[in-house]
Amino acid sequence: MTRNIAVGVIGTGEMGTRHAHNLHRLVPGASVAGTYDVDRDRAARVAAECGGATPFGDPHELIRDPSVDAVLIASTDSTHAAFVQACLDAGKPVMCEKPLAQTAGDALRLVQAEQALGRRLIAVGLMRRFDPQHLAVRRVVKAGGIGKGLMFKGTHRNARVPTHLPGQVLITNSAVHDIDSARWLLGEEITEVFVRGMRTRPHFSRETVDMMLLQFRLTNGGLCTIEVTAAAGYGYEVSAEVVGEAGTVITAQPADAVIRLRGQIAAHVDQIWLDRFRQAYVDELVGWTESVRAGTPFGGASAWDGYISQVVTDACIEALNTGLPVAVPTPGMPDLYRQDTLREGVRAD
Repeated sequence: MTRNIAVGVIGTGEMGTRHAHNLHRLVPGASVAGTYDVDRDRAARVAAECGGATPFGDPHELIRDPSVDAVLIASTDSTHAAFVQACLDAGKPVMCEKPLAQTAGDALRLVQAEQALGRRLIAVGLMRRFDPQHLAVRRVVKAGGIGKGLMFKGTHRNARVPTHLPGQVLITNSAVHDIDSARWLLGEEITEVFVRGMRTRPHFSRETVDMMLLQFRLTNGGLCTIEVTAAAGYGYEVSAEVVGEAGTVITAQPADAVIRLRGQIAAHVDQIWLDRFRQAYVDELVGWTESVRAGTPFGGASAWDGYISQVVTDACIEALNTGLPVAVPTPGMPDLYRQDTLREGVRAD
């Protein structure tokens, strides 16, 4: 395929609108063909902002439309599995924001459906695999620069949180990214999880868990610890460190400038994830549309990665609820997902 990749965007909330604008303005060789949202006025507005794309009244009509080459799903989590399956039925490549599905069983059914087709059409939006800082850490680990990687240490902090945030939401919406980072950076699977959480503000609902510590054991004996804080107050900040036999490597904090003034050193901290991972979202779409054009596997997270992430998050929710360590099954990866993929991210070389 040599012409522009025409993408239909399902879901034009904050995330979907950012994706649509990126496709229209910043991704070479891509265009927005259509939009859909339950808020039809919002879908029409985003369509107009993206070169006069077609606002659809039915998401399945968008998926089936011959003018749409590929589909990006950024709708509510509960709709993901059904829309991804519809894309497989139509034989169209799909980029699905995490989670791929709401249960491991539903995610596995999508993996099996993709296997039955014999080609990889599903990409999952775990965008840290395209973040320049995370890619720099991965290059060092893969090159053996710190010896064998022994431990992953992740930090994930949001500035503020709704007053009602059940613990499972913190796992599925935030910690899932750190779970994927641990697997991706160390090249190991998670075999056991232990999770503790707490409510840090008395005015939050009793069901709220806004601070969490997750500890994992990995297939080759490695360890992992992740802190997730949803009400840090000062801003949005993520870090990833790998501790190796001979040294450590950690993501540099992205900052345009470091200011030294009146006895203090300061740097800007982003307030939302859309700003912190601005470049990663663009590079992820560049890599995805290039893979669609070339007919080659996507260099980011696959359906299998989406499935395994769901398996681990399900175990984490059980561990949080029971207060006990929970074993995580480690199914063998199907051959379809063992293919040598595209280079990882446009900045990975």
